[in-house]
Amino acid sequence: MDIHVRRRELDAAVHAAHGLLSTSPTLGSVRVVQQLDELRRLLELHKAYRPIREYLVRFDDARRARMLLLADLIPPSPGGTRA
Repeated sequence: MDIHVRRRELDAAVHAAHGLLSTSPTLGSVRVVQQLDELRRLLELHKAYRPIREYLVRFDDARRARMLLLADLIPPSPGGTRA
């Protein structure tokens, strides 16, 4: 997808990005979230283009949902507060 962005094929980039969001929201590993964040940073450079701006809103909603799922998978840190 970054190839589409680098070539300024923004419609193709948005189309591919929508495909990523339609994948299972349970794909919420730390690695997947990091890759999605990198994609967001790349697209953010072109947020003046309306389809990308609209995609970023949808992306942020989907990312929040993935992070909620991921939070359930990560054990609490051992440095928590004492009862």
